[in-house]
Amino acid sequence: MRDDFTEETKRNLAARTNHACSNPDCRASTSGPQSISPKALNVGVAGHITAAASGGPRYDPALTPEQRCHQDNGIWLCQNCGKLVDNDETRYDATLLRAWKTIAERRALNSIGRAAQPSHETDAQRKLRAILPWKDKTIKLTQMTPPGNGQVLIGRELGSSFCQVFDCNEFVVTVGKTGNDGFKRAIPLSRIEISHDTAHEWLELQER
Repeated sequence: MRDDFTEETKRNLAARTNHACSNPDCRASTSGPQSISPKALNVGVAGHITAAASGGPRYDPALTPEQRCHQDNGIWLCQNCGKLVDNDETRYDATLLRAWKTIAERRALNSIGRAAQPSHETDAQRKLRAILPWKDKTIKLTQMTPPGNGQVLIGRELGSSFCQVFDCNEFVVTVGKTGNDGFKRAIPLSRIEISHDTAHEWLELQER
C-alpha cells in the first residue's frame, strides 16, 4: 500500500515554491492558463523524498505511514525532474532533495511582494547550493592566508581538518565537530571558496 499525499498537501507543496520546480538547475514554472478559459494546466508533481511504499526510491522503513505522506516528506518538481530523481536515487538522495526543497522555499519566500528580477544566481546562492547538500556530512575545511604579497586567489594553505556541516544560509556556513573535542564555528560565506576532491568524493571549503 502506498502512503500518498492528500490533495491539500500537493497544493501546499506547489504553493510553497511559487509553483516552480525545486531543482535549482531547473526552476521551471509548473502551472499556467489553458487556452480555454478559465481552466489552468499543471506539469508539476508532488514527489516523495523517501518513497511512499517499500521498494520505491529512497525508501525509509523507519518512517510511519503518517510521516511518509506528511508534507515534510514531499518536494515539488516538474514532471521531468520528478522522473529524473526517481530513476537515479543514488545521485539524488534524500539529503540532496531536502536541500533543494529548503532553497526553493527560501527563494519563494524572498520573492513575495517584490518585482521579478532577472534570473541571476549570486555568488552566495552558488555557494549555498553547493554546501547545503552536505549538511550533517563530513567535509574538509582548509584555512588559507589572505591573498596578497604575490599570493593569488585565496593565499597559501595553512592547514586543514575534517569537520561537519551543521547549517548554511546565504550569509554564513556553520561547521564543527560533536563529542568531547566538539566545537562550532560560523564562517561568513564571503570568506569561503569551494572545491571538490573528486578522487575522495568530498567537499572542501577553503577559508581565507
